[in-house]
Amino acid sequence: MNDPYEIATRLGISVIHTNSCVKDFTAHTIKMPGYPTTISINNKYSEKAKKILCAHELGHALLHEQCINYFATTSSNVMTNIEFEANLFAVALLADDDINMKLSIPLEKMNNYLLKTIMDYNISTN
Repeated sequence: MNDPYEIATRLGISVIHTNSCVKDFTAHTIKMPGYPTTISINNKYSEKAKKILCAHELGHALLHEQCINYFATTSSNVMTNIEFEANLFAVALLADDDINMKLSIPLEKMNNYLLKTIMDYNISTN
């Protein structure tokens, strides 16, 4: 299985864990010209969840130009290409090589609702 923390380190992306009390804060990516890209993940989540959050944010860091991306799905962004791409990146990165044999729908044919459901099922707090 691919490790998003190792990939981030190899790419010069900093990953920090915070003890945020901000309601609903899970993770975000900060990209600013002249500064290293940083992924911030809330420590209140399980190790498995933090790995999934890191993979999702790594997707934002590599695929998108926005300065800040929050892993907070709202009714206005749940079906956007940006969130779909980050969800697909995370699931593809963390999935076993034979995921298509385990699922009834091939990964490349999943919509964002299914990808988000897979991620949400695996994200929990400590």
